[in-house]
Amino acid sequence: MRFTQTQLNQRAGVTFATGLRSILRQDPDIIMVGEIRDSETAQIAVQASLTGHLVLTTLHTNDAISAIPRLKALDADPSILSDAILGVVAQRLVRRVCPHCAENYKPKAEDLQALDLDLELAKLTTWRRGRGCSKCFYTGYLGREAIVELLEIDDKMQQIMAEDAIPKMRYHLGSSNFISFRESAIEKVMNGVTTVEEVLRVMPRRALLRKSLNLPRMEYDRAMSAA
Repeated sequence: MRFTQTQLNQRAGVTFATGLRSILRQDPDIIMVGEIRDSETAQIAVQASLTGHLVLTTLHTNDAISAIPRLKALDADPSILSDAILGVVAQRLVRRVCPHCAENYKPKAEDLQALDLDLELAKLTTWRRGRGCSKCFYTGYLGREAIVELLEIDDKMQQIMAEDAIPKMRYHLGSSNFISFRESAIEKVMNGVTTVEEVLRVMPRRALLRKSLNLPRMEYDRAMSAA
């Protein structure tokens, strides 16, 4: 297996687009484009993916779903975009709970409300937070963990993308096995990997909302005493 890397040089005329054109003439199996930031690069990358090349690249978007309208905004042909994309992975990095000073705690009603999480679905015995120690410089956190959102392009998604119906896409994903930022974040918190405060620090509030949650204080106290 042979790898070839090309360094960009704007002054010499070597841009993402010109470099990608040159790479295609070498007939590679896999192409890694550092970032798609203009329409010319987007169009070439999409065309390359339809001619037997596996194209890996990055985009600056808020979540996985936003990558599709972002490519369309960069003038990628909507009629072929559904065939060009295999999947989209988005991630946010959060700090991990320090393993040296981690301790279990029972979440408050406000914690569940922040995650828009029903009380009966929360694993109340595995939530953890760092007390703070010399190992983590008394922050309670040590290391990083990725919260991942995975969008797979199946037949139904291809049809919706061809129709250019983003609201319909979100509705479809909400009723499928789509691994969203919200589900990934809740799993990390409930398993004691990170904390609610850390999730709220790196993720927009709307990414955590599922529906309006109003947990009565009496119901919460009763459940806590029984846990």
